[in-house]
Order: sequence, then C-alpha cells, then structure tokens
Amino acid sequence: MMDKELKYYHRINSAFIGRKIIEVYYEELDYKTDSEFWEHSTDIHSVDMNVIFRLDNNELIQIKWDNEFYCYGIGFEKLNEINIREGIKTIKLTENKNWAKLIGKEISEIIVLWDISEGITKEYKNNRVIKSEKTNTKLPQTWQIEFGVEKIWVSALEIKEDGTNSYWADHLTILFNNSEQEKYQLIKNASTQHRITTIAALCPADTTAQA
Repeated sequence: MMDKELKYYHRINSAFIGRKIIEVYYEELDYKTDSEFWEHSTDIHSVDMNVIFRLDNNELIQIKWDNEFYCYGIGFEKLNEINIREGIKTIKLTENKNWAKLIGKEISEIIVLWDISEGITKEYKNNRVIKSEKTNTKLPQTWQIEFGVEKIWVSALEIKEDGTNSYWADHLTILFNNSEQEKYQLIKNASTQHRITTIAALCPADTTAQA
C-alpha cells in the first residue's frame, strides 16, 4: 500500500467515521434559472461541484472531485465556512427526503471503491520512441458511505442526457439505493476496495463489498 493511500485512509477515518451529518449542502454552477438540475431522479442526485456536510462536531467537510490521485477521483477537505461565490449556487438539502432519513445517524463505515486503468507510457527522443512501459493509473472512483444498515454512494460519475456515462468525471453523482448502484455497476467495476470502520480504520482491502 502506498503511503499516499495510507494517509488518505487515515484522513477519511479522522474526518468521518463515528460522526453524524447534521446539515447537507450542494454547490452547483449557477445557471440563472429557478430550475433545479441536481435532482436527476428520485434516487439519484447529480452535482456539478461539491457536496458539503456539517457534522455533529460542527466541522464542515467538502466532498469534491479532484486530482489528488488522478483526474478525477473522490477527494475532500475541511472548510472554515461555506463560501458564497459568484457563479456558484449553494443549495441546502438537509430536509430533502433522501438526506433527511440520514441526518443524525452515525457514519459507521466508508468503503473506497478504486478504479485501475492499464496503459503504456512512452519516452521519445528525436520523434522516435526509445522506451515504453506498462503503467497502472489508480483513483478512488466511488465512496460507499454506510450508516448502520443504510448506504449511499458518492461517485465521480456523470450521467448524461444522451444515456452515456462518464466515469473519472469532473462531477459528483449521489445514489441513494442499491438498485441504482447496481445499474451503474459501481461495485462490480471496482478494481479494488478498502473498508474503513470504527473498529479498524485500516483493515485489509476487501475483494467484495456487501450491497
């Protein structure tokens, strides 16, 4: 396990495990309209930018797509405050029916679903390939967040109107039930998984995740 991954798991454990969500916000691009584009369907939310949790210790945690490992996976950071910015619409979702049932429930476990892509890196000299080698690119595509028996998935996934799906996306999709997760094969397509719990923050990676 890379030191970078280890630190990532430690940060997740420290920020989330054992905590309760008390407020939820989405940050969306402001399209200057009254329409709400984040509600893709009853059980799927589609977010341009960030998801922000206020936790029961009053910390603000922003979940985002970022390039900590590669473009783009799931990252996060602590905020001092919610920053209202030009061109960004901040929407409070605490009372939304999908989130309301999770408010005040302890985050018991987060499973990081990693995606790995194989490729070839080439080194050139005088427009000629002088060296090539196989490389693996690995990023945290999805988090499975568990609240006891209830689960949600936050993924760097964009579901487009034409029916195509863009993974490793500069976009967040939140799925609130397992049938939707199975439809988009988030667990099935994961190359490796790592389970972070209140009991063992850094237990060995699992080969499967319970749905």
